[in-house]
Amino acid sequence: MLFTKGIVFIVLLLLSFSATAQTETLTVISNEKGAPAELKMTELKSILKGEKQRWRNGNKITIALMKTNTPAGASTCKKIYDMSSDELKKFWLALVFEGKADAPVFLNSASEIESFVAENPGAIGIINQPLANADAHIVLIDGKKSL
Repeated sequence: MLFTKGIVFIVLLLLSFSATAQTETLTVISNEKGAPAELKMTELKSILKGEKQRWRNGNKITIALMKTNTPAGASTCKKIYDMSSDELKKFWLALVFEGKADAPVFLNSASEIESFVAENPGAIGIINQPLANADAHIVLIDGKKSL
């Protein structure tokens, strides 16, 4: 009986960890020379899937994402791409191999993404913490600051 309760506890604990990863709050940021102040979710998905290559001002779009083995990266895979980490890697590998898009830059932390976005005109990224770099700005998605 004690063994069964222990197994049930471990299963519930594991389920709570996976639920936490899926509820990660994400914020879309961009370089001031690129994305508009607001996008629709459908537009964001189109951009992040490599379907749109340039902003209205002509700057090339560069995508910066958290590595897929991080909580924010896993959450981005699920919320934006509706894919697993492995599926996202295969998706981008196919696009790049076919010459349809340039691969995103995958970074380890939100601060690295903020720096990359701030330094690269046309860059757009997704972070999981409040924006700290004044050289990047938050892009509202469907009127909201976070996903």
